[in-house]
Amino acid sequence: MKTERAKEILLQLLKIPSPSGQEDRLMLHIMEFLHRLDYDVKIESDGEIIDLVVNPEAELFYEVHVDTIPIRAEPFVRGNIIYGTGASDIKGGAAAILLMLEELRKEGKDLNVGIVFVSDEELGGRGSALFMERYKPRMAVVLEPTDLEVHIAHAGNIEAYFEVDGKEAHGACPESGVNAIEETYKMLEELKKLEPFKAKGEFFDPHIGIQELVCENPVYLIPALCKGRLEARLLPEQEVEDVLDLMDPILDEYTKSYEYTEIWDGYRLEPDEEIVQLAKKAMEKTGLDEFGGMRSWTDAINFMYNGTRTIVFGPGNLDISHTKFERIDVRDVVTASEFLKALNEIYGGNEPKE
Repeated sequence: MKTERAKEILLQLLKIPSPSGQEDRLMLHIMEFLHRLDYDVKIESDGEIIDLVVNPEAELFYEVHVDTIPIRAEPFVRGNIIYGTGASDIKGGAAAILLMLEELRKEGKDLNVGIVFVSDEELGGRGSALFMERYKPRMAVVLEPTDLEVHIAHAGNIEAYFEVDGKEAHGACPESGVNAIEETYKMLEELKKLEPFKAKGEFFDPHIGIQELVCENPVYLIPALCKGRLEARLLPEQEVEDVLDLMDPILDEYTKSYEYTEIWDGYRLEPDEEIVQLAKKAMEKTGLDEFGGMRSWTDAINFMYNGTRTIVFGPGNLDISHTKFERIDVRDVVTASEFLKALNEIYGGNEPKE
């Protein structure tokens, strides 16, 4: 029965498109859902960004974003697998929270944690930033697709836009020109040789690569200009400033111009921290046993930068998120809901008895 109810809740969320900047209709749907359960909902907004907050005085919060990338796949169901943009990232997590809230009401149990539904995570992270300006919880669970692992570590990141300049020549005369595409790949090879990107991590390895590249070649020419975006993923213990000091000389040598657009340090929580210990107890209650590390930017960075000790957890798979094949097993949504419910009860001092 829980599986069917989770499927119903998730499909309702997926049928309301909510690309970043267009979250209003979905926020209204969630607010009406919460009101039917008799939860008080506080709306936080700066005129552009909307967040919904339940139990605002809580010191432990569950946070989930409701926005998605632009729609790439419409929702459909195949057995217990639900497909569609946002299924994994992270409307499955939103459905897990709503299912938990519904179960708590049915069982007459208290909500001991706070809940916040935020907007704009996929675009600029302004929803979590707005929440953290107005609230300062001690601990948080940020829902993202982790395959039901509890992520106690988080990658750092460097993103840069660049232009590599070459020299035009007729395509049949490569010796007379400088190929901007080849120069770009020489630059990438030099960056990959840097020591930080040869390291090995416990949960994931560091990496640097080009994620966008546009080069000019209008009339059978040696291309003279490439514009692109590179992304570096760092281990939690690697300092961003140290890596930038190594990258700068290479970018200075190969590019016409470059600009760092995202820079943040990662983090790792200690095993004895309260949020980790609480999560471990909830894992034991729900049959989960895997810890891990989040390798993509999440709202957890905004939380940690503001002093909130934060784990990342949720149903869904990061590998297929944002792809045309995004999907989720609704049974994982139920398991995530049970973990969140157990954590709520443990935190409130009402740990379920064996």
